[in-house]
Amino acid sequence: MKFKISVLLICCLGIYSIQAQELQKSIDSLLAQYAKPKQDTTRVRLLEKLSSHYNVAALDSAKAFAVEGVALAEKLKDVSGRWRLRNVLGTYYERKAEYDSALAQYNDALKIIDSLNSTRGYAIVLNNKATVFIRQAKYQEALELLFRALEAEQDLENREGIAQAYNNIGVVYYYTQNFDKTTEYLTKALEIQEELGKLDGLILGYNNVGAIRDYQQKYKEAIVSYQKALAISEQLGDVKQEAIAWSNIALAQVKLGQLNLAESSITKALELRDKASDPQGKVQSQITFGRVLQAQERNALAKSYFEMGLKAAQENELLLLEREALTGLAELATANRNYQEANTYLSQVIVVKDSITNKENAQAMAEMEAKYQTQQKENQILAQRAELAEAELINRRRTALFAGSLGLAFLFGLIGFLVYKQQRLKNQQLQKEAELRTALAKIETQNRLQEQRLRISRDLHDNIGAQLTFIISSLDNLKYGFKEMETKLKDRLTGISSFTSQTIYELRDTIWAMNKDSISLEDLKTRITNFMDQAKASTQGITFNFNLDQDLAADHSFKALVGMNLYRIIQESVNNSLKYADPDTINLDFKKTAAGFELQIADNGKGFNESEIEAGNGLSNMRKRAKELQGSLQINSEAGQGTRVILSIPEQ
Repeated sequence: MKFKISVLLICCLGIYSIQAQELQKSIDSLLAQYAKPKQDTTRVRLLEKLSSHYNVAALDSAKAFAVEGVALAEKLKDVSGRWRLRNVLGTYYERKAEYDSALAQYNDALKIIDSLNSTRGYAIVLNNKATVFIRQAKYQEALELLFRALEAEQDLENREGIAQAYNNIGVVYYYTQNFDKTTEYLTKALEIQEELGKLDGLILGYNNVGAIRDYQQKYKEAIVSYQKALAISEQLGDVKQEAIAWSNIALAQVKLGQLNLAESSITKALELRDKASDPQGKVQSQITFGRVLQAQERNALAKSYFEMGLKAAQENELLLLEREALTGLAELATANRNYQEANTYLSQVIVVKDSITNKENAQAMAEMEAKYQTQQKENQILAQRAELAEAELINRRRTALFAGSLGLAFLFGLIGFLVYKQQRLKNQQLQKEAELRTALAKIETQNRLQEQRLRISRDLHDNIGAQLTFIISSLDNLKYGFKEMETKLKDRLTGISSFTSQTIYELRDTIWAMNKDSISLEDLKTRITNFMDQAKASTQGITFNFNLDQDLAADHSFKALVGMNLYRIIQESVNNSLKYADPDTINLDFKKTAAGFELQIADNGKGFNESEIEAGNGLSNMRKRAKELQGSLQINSEAGQGTRVILSIPEQ
């Protein structure tokens, strides 16, 4: 298994390359000047320098100075200060991995630069904006910006800027696997940086050369380059770059078989990630190192790094990294033939996937809604303009009538009436056009949302569904192809096949919810009835009852996400009853209350004492879904007295 070195290859041009001791002296000097209350453009430049220095030395302190600088520049109408401070603030957000905020600041800076026609400003901000696109793997967009930045630097004959543009272009080619172009541009960049003696540029150059050496499997040479980058980072006091260098060294050491050295190096990298307040980078390093250890079959140590990464990802709500850590743990459990533990991790992966999908859909819907609201505001402006035009025309007509002679009064009145009639027709036409644009915008928004749902559900059905079906078929072929296999192995294959089949059912449920804007009570009742029929087919002697409050209309609708969560809670409750309670009867009651709705799932089974059992993943998921519905989940059970699950939610 081959792993890609993760290197932070770009820095913003607005950051000064000073040695650590000199950087602190400069900060102390600037803070002394900051204490003076003078409010002028000199203070704007002072705040820019302070925030730029803190972006390197102490990231959490940078934002306050940048925000203060933006406000002061706006107040003083200092155009140059406005774009410079927004650029530095964008750098802060980029280093905090808040990419949407970073792009917003860079775009605002570019709008200001347009009014100044500043070639230098374009070069700086375009390069920094390209940095964000590289972080987001939008390489074509990044490359376009970088070539524009290179052209600006060449117009300015700025050797340092040209070198940095060469470096960043090489980075993009590296990520797109064009290694000939990578080597060409990185070599050009390193030659200029060595000529200029620019330390921050040399960090990038040595990191990039190390990455290429790693790809060429020249790991010792790669470590030499990374160590040069590390030495310069320590000299500058750039903690984030130190962490990156140690992480790269660790991965190269693993590939050389130097596992003890690698573990020491990754430990240093993680300590520096904490110091730099970089939780996302820390989690990524833990998971990446876990993958490397997994490839080396050091499963126990790999598991510890996956678990550390999982814990940190959950604490910082990094869903994609949480899913990656859970996947790694599931693979390790499968390799150790601990299928029950693997199933637990895979179930958690499905929950995280649902959360990611819901979050992405919510974000897409918010963006569409924002576009629709913008269109409405534009239509309101058009209507206001029409009203102003009409009022102005009436005033003119009145003035003409009062100034005219009595002999021309009738004629002017007639002309005025005709003009008024024409203007009124125009206003009516404008209003109709505005209404039409509003309707079209709304229809377009709905169509785009529906297309997105269909695309996602189609991808889930065609790709993931087909793959799971293939797995089931392969497992069945194994069982029938090897009729003499051990019973234990056959049982394990049957368990895996059952879990995969259940995953397909859950996938179909998710696709069912995604394809709807809303879910009616009738839809929900039909879905639950089908589920109960399936449960009857696999059990004997159990009676299922589903009672719907008469006060509820069958066509009452819930949002798709609400309906899906209700269905999942019912599904989990019934499965728990079938699996653990050994009941004769399971009753489902859904009714309207003064505060909203109440759902009860009750059985007459064994019951349990909640304080004496270990809460499983199913109960935890039910409580999470109840929380998403802004409701409460109550479980009443006693040994031998059955179990009653009560879900109360507000009006949806």
